[in-house]
Amino acid sequence: MAAHPFVLAKLDRVPLSEQAVQRLLKYIEHERLAPGSALPGEGQLAEILEVSKPVVREALRTLKGMGVVDIANGKTPRVRRDLDVTALAVYFSRALQVLDNSTEDLMEVRAALEMRAAMLAAQRRQPEHIERMSALVIQMQERLREPAAYAALDTELHVEIARASGNPLLWQMIGSIRASLESLSRQGMARRTTKKSLQQVQDAHADLVARICEGDAAGAGNSMQAHMSAALRVLTAENSR
Repeated sequence: MAAHPFVLAKLDRVPLSEQAVQRLLKYIEHERLAPGSALPGEGQLAEILEVSKPVVREALRTLKGMGVVDIANGKTPRVRRDLDVTALAVYFSRALQVLDNSTEDLMEVRAALEMRAAMLAAQRRQPEHIERMSALVIQMQERLREPAAYAALDTELHVEIARASGNPLLWQMIGSIRASLESLSRQGMARRTTKKSLQQVQDAHADLVARICEGDAAGAGNSMQAHMSAALRVLTAENSR
């Protein structure tokens, strides 16, 4: 059999399936396989990698779990057409559980992403985004005394701001930490024990949305930064006043 133009080094370490995953990812990149493109069949991949078909199947299952390929019974695996951020969402949820200083670290990541999203949203928002964000702010005011309900609406607002940025990668990255966002928001709201402190967080959201709707990119970025800083102070304080 003629050598394949994409040179794949022989797999000589265990676990073979993990190495096969990395080789297959490189193969997809090297061959510039577009979304929807078919991969070689299991038999051909096994020959290229010089591994058994079970190893190939395990590697393909892993790629499916990573959201890279689609596998249908009896059909050739294909490069997935859309992006799947499930693995990233699981990672961030786990990070909050197992890493030291995970709250501070996640808030720093959020601040960088969401400040940019807010600024872009102010420049690119469409009427439907303005309508949705404004409606969410009204609903949040109505549920201000209900931490769980408020946190869900708060998270939805932040994701909507990312959507309004017009950048699908920003939107999906922020969406991937949705569960983590909601968990932190719920904790923060539970720590705000006075009517004044609750209204302050609501006013911050209202100001943020107003600046986005007005097209004030610099103001939106500053508002988001102030909001993130205030949220971090509450989350890391032993007692919130």
